[in-house]
Amino acid sequence: MSQPTGDGRDIESAVAIYTAVAMRGGSARVGESGAGGPGEMAGLDDERLAAGLRTLSAMGLIRRVDGRIETVDPDAALAVAMDTYLGTAAAQLRNAAALSETTQALLTVFRPVVARLQEQVDVQHFEDPESRQSSVADIEASARETMDSLHPGPMPPDMAVLDKALMGDMAMIRRGVRVRALYLRSQLRVPKYAKYLHDLSDAGVNVRLVDHAAHDLLVMDRHTVVLPGIPHEHATSMTLVRGAVLARSYAAVYEDYWLRAAPLSAVARPDRGDGPDGLGLTDQERSIIRLMANGYSDDRIARTLGVARRTVQRVMTKLMERLQVSSRFEVGLKLAQLLEPEELWP
Repeated sequence: MSQPTGDGRDIESAVAIYTAVAMRGGSARVGESGAGGPGEMAGLDDERLAAGLRTLSAMGLIRRVDGRIETVDPDAALAVAMDTYLGTAAAQLRNAAALSETTQALLTVFRPVVARLQEQVDVQHFEDPESRQSSVADIEASARETMDSLHPGPMPPDMAVLDKALMGDMAMIRRGVRVRALYLRSQLRVPKYAKYLHDLSDAGVNVRLVDHAAHDLLVMDRHTVVLPGIPHEHATSMTLVRGAVLARSYAAVYEDYWLRAAPLSAVARPDRGDGPDGLGLTDQERSIIRLMANGYSDDRIARTLGVARRTVQRVMTKLMERLQVSSRFEVGLKLAQLLEPEELWP
């Protein structure tokens, strides 16, 4: 059995406690030596338990809440450690040795532990508002590749909540995370919410709009999913799902919504533009539309106009986005409603 290091850290005991608590849902009540406590779960005596808990606290891998300990994701702990390290040049020099050891343990010891756990399906349910908020904050802090969110309910009336969410999205984008967000199309009717959506887009969030969705959904790095405990009541309870096997299914549901949603830029654009036909159609667009209406295939349109087939497909895709429709048939219907025949066939 390994002995504590010179600074009093006991990595082996810390790993045992962290793994045991994580397997029990990420939370355990701390007592002197009570049954069911982390010491009993990890098979440690009181001395090793205390050393392990001190080590986890020093690394930021646990938090204490009302007599309980809760595990913190290693990536979130690493982000906090890095922020502390980068605070000042003097702090960098003082904490270099400790940071190196913490980073080594987080990357080579604790991250593999969590990776093994995430290969399994782990479901946690949260009722307490503070636990929900801290868990979501950990998820956002640990995002490394993608963060996809679906918000089909009404936005909070307190704009400070939205401003805080915007700051969180911007922080992820600065780390190189791809952030996408789906909101209700009806939010554009409220000026302050419309401004918020455009602020999101300006910050680098890819925003699209839907007419309806079953419930809120958050998918992070395709292995972590956040759902409301009760649909349409995300503020009441929260369910956290970890594990790539199950998370892939929710990611596929999100992608289906994403493909059917309308880009913010297309929805926010007025139906009629500044061009002579009211839609700002180019000569190429009008030529493609006329040939399409005559039953020409993409290949035949391309040969007739002397362009690549991809050009024809790209023009039709942009028209569908502009007109907020999902098929070429609907393009024809929408144009028939918006244009007089002489505008398209001058």
